[in-house]
Amino acid sequence: MTGARTAWCLLPLLLGLGTVAEAQEGADPAAAAATEPEAAPSPENAAPQAPKKKWEFATIGYVFFAGAYGQTKPRDPLSPVDLHLSFHDVLKSFKFAFMGAAEARNDRLVFLGDLMWVHLGEGKGLTARDRNFADVHIDSKTLAVTALGGYRVVDKGPVVVDLLAGGRLNGNKQKVDYHGTLVDVSGSVSKTWIDPVVATRVAAPLGGKFGLSFYGDIGGFGIGSKLTWQAIATANYQINHKMTVGAGWRYFQINYHDNDGFLYDVHQSGPLITFRTIL
Repeated sequence: MTGARTAWCLLPLLLGLGTVAEAQEGADPAAAAATEPEAAPSPENAAPQAPKKKWEFATIGYVFFAGAYGQTKPRDPLSPVDLHLSFHDVLKSFKFAFMGAAEARNDRLVFLGDLMWVHLGEGKGLTARDRNFADVHIDSKTLAVTALGGYRVVDKGPVVVDLLAGGRLNGNKQKVDYHGTLVDVSGSVSKTWIDPVVATRVAAPLGGKFGLSFYGDIGGFGIGSKLTWQAIATANYQINHKMTVGAGWRYFQINYHDNDGFLYDVHQSGPLITFRTIL
């Protein structure tokens, strides 16, 4: 995966924000006897109603300063391509990226979504494992869409803990050109697969407007990928009651291969900046 000459994912992308306002209904007046006129209940006799739970929505834009490492192969009998791309290499290889996340919560119910789409090209930082292939050019488009739902199992006290489960839709479209002294061949592939995923999220205060958050998930289990997992840790600062910024580190790995010889065993690792907004 890598490519052309533009700026990499240095644009925080904020999705649309929304909130749901709630209306509270008063109690219906009680009906009087047929011979009596209808009368409204007095405040003393009105039955109290429990307040309705409100939905809260948030968007998280982020900048992922990631390198890419591992190996990929479009199909047999082509040789695997080794990837060793620093973030500087990724910047030179970058063509387009879109990243963003969203969250919805109602009391202890929590729903999370994340989207990452990256298009890289050219051959910087790429080598073929077979010595016959002196030069390799790859054009790669990768997609990862994660959707999770869960429950806030720890809601009291300064630390909150969410447990979640769902899935990740993965897509990879790549074209690889091998140019060597003995072989001149190309291969292309387009694959889509779904991984089951389980996750946890923890948030804790550091004092004042500062806090820590951790997110981790693991999935695949041989159903889709052999293994996919990621971990994100950030230190956060609350600008106001709606906006929070964070800085930390993210590691994201996918290890997938199939019977056609397609191989995608790549991890991305690097600093992360987040921008969270609620309304």
